[in-house]
Amino acid sequence: MPEPDSTQPPQPLRWLNNHEWSAWLHLLATFTLLPAAIDSQLQREAGMTHFEFGVMAALSRQPGRRLQLKDLAVVANGSLSRLSHVISRLERQGWVRRVSGTKGRATDAELTDKGYRKLMEAGPIHFQEVRRLVFDVLTPQEVKELKRVTSRLNAGLIPETNLGPLARRIRASALRQSR
Repeated sequence: MPEPDSTQPPQPLRWLNNHEWSAWLHLLATFTLLPAAIDSQLQREAGMTHFEFGVMAALSRQPGRRLQLKDLAVVANGSLSRLSHVISRLERQGWVRRVSGTKGRATDAELTDKGYRKLMEAGPIHFQEVRRLVFDVLTPQEVKELKRVTSRLNAGLIPETNLGPLARRIRASALRQSR
């Protein structure tokens, strides 16, 4: 990475205009309120957090319903430490088990049959709430716009390097969808 040129004056700070500020506050409110509402509903009605649901859903889409923990952390958007704690809880429930990885010393997480049944039970509960909170209040055109805008934002947020091939595939998919 080149050193910054200290002979150049710093660029002036670009403050948000009123329209941008209002949009930012609405986005922040959505970032706070929507995940909390979904998490609360899943805990109350399915006995799992939204993060746990996401981990189990990610595993359900993999061949053999298993994935290396470091790749699962990328897919679930969590740290290895957080994922390890969640996997321990899911293991106690009998929904997931740790197994020797196919890549040497690495450990995989595998969704058990009991976990798959729990996910299939929780799925309709979860998506009914997602529909109620998000899609029932938007027009079909707004849903298309939501996808377009969030795809563009996501493409800029997923780093290109240091996350391995799985993360690069996820980023490439986000970039394709943003076009």
